[in-house]
Amino acid sequence: MKPPIPLEPGRVVISKAGRDAGRPMIVLSLEGEQYALVADGRHRTVEKPKRKKNKHLAAKPACVHSIQVKLTNHVVLMNAELRAALEEAGYGRPNAPPEEGTTIGKE
Repeated sequence: MKPPIPLEPGRVVISKAGRDAGRPMIVLSLEGEQYALVADGRHRTVEKPKRKKNKHLAAKPACVHSIQVKLTNHVVLMNAELRAALEEAGYGRPNAPPEEGTTIGKE
């Protein structure tokens, strides 16, 4: 059995509970042993991150090094950087509208 992936600033996580369930986010900071502040740059911005319990987050192997460096050096982080980092990590645009020409629910 593999050891669990640690939660750390810059780590990509998926929300497991709440309205944002299934949405990829990036950990901005940890609050104690039970909570993390997360944001995705779109629905949850850097200015108003979501405080979530760690048990409601699924850590992914992707850790965005550029975001991690900025967070540890206390450099101002932009929402566009979070969105770009999630896309580069392979988690795409959260709740992206369907591409043109596709139909939803009609076959």
